[in-house]
Amino acid sequence: MTSRNNYSCEILGLVVLTILSALSHFWYIMIAAGIMMGFAGAGLLLWKIVLRAKREMLARLLRPAHRQRTDTESEVPVDIARSASPSLPVV
Repeated sequence: MTSRNNYSCEILGLVVLTILSALSHFWYIMIAAGIMMGFAGAGLLLWKIVLRAKREMLARLLRPAHRQRTDTESEVPVDIARSASPSLPVV
């Protein structure tokens, strides 16, 4: 009777080790992808902040200068509408 070698246990062990190794590396890859997405999100946020600041600075440069207040405007109190009495009595 001749016996043939049965390598099924070794093959099964190799498959199991390969799957476990792949799962281990899968989690490393997922962690790395999460870190990369975090960096990308932070970069996008910084880019939006820089772009908004750039736009605001450009708008300030292109906006016409505020006109100076005249002496008559500076003498008028700010809350004149609240302190003035109506010209006609309200019935």
